[in-house]
Amino acid sequence: MSTIQKLDDAFGRQSKRAKLALMAGPGVGWLLTLILVPTAFLVMVSFAEINSSYDVVWSFSVSNYRELFVGESGLFQTPFVDSFILSLRISAVTTFLTIVLAYPVAYLLTRLSGRRFKILLFAVLVPFFTIFIVRIYSWLSLFGSQGLINSALVAMPLISEPVGAFEYGELAVIISLTHAFFPYMLLTLYSSLEGIDYGVIEASRDLGASRLEIAKDVVIPLSAQGLITGCVFVFVPALGTFITPQFLARGKFLMIAEVLTARINEMYAIDFGAAGSLFLIIPTIVAFAIVMRTTSLEAMG
Repeated sequence: MSTIQKLDDAFGRQSKRAKLALMAGPGVGWLLTLILVPTAFLVMVSFAEINSSYDVVWSFSVSNYRELFVGESGLFQTPFVDSFILSLRISAVTTFLTIVLAYPVAYLLTRLSGRRFKILLFAVLVPFFTIFIVRIYSWLSLFGSQGLINSALVAMPLISEPVGAFEYGELAVIISLTHAFFPYMLLTLYSSLEGIDYGVIEASRDLGASRLEIAKDVVIPLSAQGLITGCVFVFVPALGTFITPQFLARGKFLMIAEVLTARINEMYAIDFGAAGSLFLIIPTIVAFAIVMRTTSLEAMG
């Protein structure tokens, strides 16, 4: 290879690097400014302390983490641990319910076209065009001893008093969160199911596979990437939800975001809040790491 060709190759590589830097530079800059830098500051505050004047004392201390996990009754006997476990359970149940409800609807959408597809999609998504707080107030009127559900049941001759299951509490929060995050699961599953070759499903039917076997052995494995992505899109925001339990739990329990917010509002314990917030970030990082290992960007789109 001549010297001129080597120079051309070198300049070509530099030109490609310059174009890549020009395209990725703004995104990387925003990533550093809006995500990485605030997260690093959050970590620093979590090891700091707040003095009596509500000033941050920059020192390396693990007292905040000790307070998160060590209570008067022993290890893991703290309100933070209790609320964190409760939040994980509610988020997991919410994610499972959105999967159960979204799969048949997403599958049906892939089998429809034209006007019928548009009508069904509009009917499913139209409630989500309203403001989130308005939907919360709608659920607020449905639950409770005097809510629409119990009022309708009492009006029937089947029961004589309100049903406790439809009072404010965990069930109300789960139903509201499932309703709120249903579109995220639906749209990601639909995107994944739309790419399936339905000739494979027809071949499975010809070979005698039942509907359950087709769903278990064909549909779910082929749509696994959309399923994983949808689980992340539902589980992560459900874990850190604040408004929904504040309205629909009615003080019966506190989810993790409420525990941290209450502590900050009452005692300005931003060091404690920063330490606790990191345990909301960790599941998010793990979830997105799983997505990046199992799902391509094209499948996520």
